[in-house]
Amino acid sequence: MFQDIEHAHGGFSAGGEDGGCISIGTREDLCVFGADILGERDYPVVGLTLSEYERAPVLAPREVRSVVGQRAHIYLVSEDELLMELSEMVGASLKLDRGAARVWWPGSGGSRCDPTDHPVVFALEGEDRAETLEDFCYQFDLTRPRVRGRINLIEDGRAFLEHELARAHELQRKLHERLRDEQIESHRQRTRAELAETRLAQTLGVADLD
Repeated sequence: MFQDIEHAHGGFSAGGEDGGCISIGTREDLCVFGADILGERDYPVVGLTLSEYERAPVLAPREVRSVVGQRAHIYLVSEDELLMELSEMVGASLKLDRGAARVWWPGSGGSRCDPTDHPVVFALEGEDRAETLEDFCYQFDLTRPRVRGRINLIEDGRAFLEHELARAHELQRKLHERLRDEQIESHRQRTRAELAETRLAQTLGVADLD
């Protein structure tokens, strides 16, 4: 079906001026786009929309192609109505909004999908297009599956160390309280003993006088 869309829109190629971008203009096209997002695959899917401030894509498809590589599928959705339908297809957590670009990595259709693994970049008002592209490039590289896996391992390791550190602090607090309680009790016993000795001495002194 992907090849059918390419043919219907003039046979886009990854190396063309349009960056091999597939324009979504009908519900049929949208269904293929949604199926690509949610289906099993080994390549990223990129969605582009029109800017909020001009009738042009938030990012130039050719520049996006230079970031995502030749195997990625790039789609452009121009109509807000189609974006709303896409949201219904893929769910609100994986939706694509007007004025944004999004990357869906493999696994976006899985039951354990984490939406934050599939980054969204918004073109801000007054922001230079080069800055938006730089942000897109950063998010794309940071969320690559291999990179994300290593980051998750680092975060898991850090979370484990923080947990162990918290346990150590709690143990230290309890030991400190126990030591303080023992010192207080020791002081009380010593005070009682001294008081008892004083009373005993006083009693013996009175007895000697008798």
